Amino acid sequence: MAIIEKSIIKTEAYFSEDKKHRYLLKKEWDKNKKKAVVIMINPSTAQEIVTDHTTMFVINNLSKLDYGSVDIVNMFSKVGTKLKLGVEMKELVGDETDEFISKSVEKADLVVIAWGKGADNSKRITERQEQLKQLLEPFKEKLHQIGEIGFHPLCPQIRNQWTLVKFK
Repeated sequence: MAIIEKSIIKTEAYFSEDKKHRYLLKKEWDKNKKKAVVIMINPSTAQEIVTDHTTMFVINNLSKLDYGSVDIVNMFSKVGTKLKLGVEMKELVGDETDEFISKSVEKADLVVIAWGKGADNSKRITERQEQLKQLLEPFKEKLHQIGEIGFHPLCPQIRNQWTLVKFK
């Protein structure tokens, strides 16, 4: 006889009024388990229905690590598949970005810094990383990264199996 397993992933997406910024993407599949926050670079096309590879890998890996929900936030809230760094910071970081990050981190059991290393040569990204490190300082005990060098979830070496270490 077949066994039926059912699951529902509850999703909420928080955008600016003009939808140019996504502040938060919440995914919950088991409210009785721990909650994680994953901080990446910028939001792509994922929203309440449409998902992307990054979101899929985040959910898959956190589920394997026995988490039941995730808040996905980004250092830059501007929606787009390519981050254009030649504009003003206020265009890349929406008015409510840091507030959403702070509130999510405060409620989380784990915070995964997953902005990767690919943009380490950008002054704009380095500047924003420093701002976020200051914002996250009160929560440093919760901060982890994927692997020793801090991978992004799309990195082929870790897509299917995360090893979390304290954020450096």
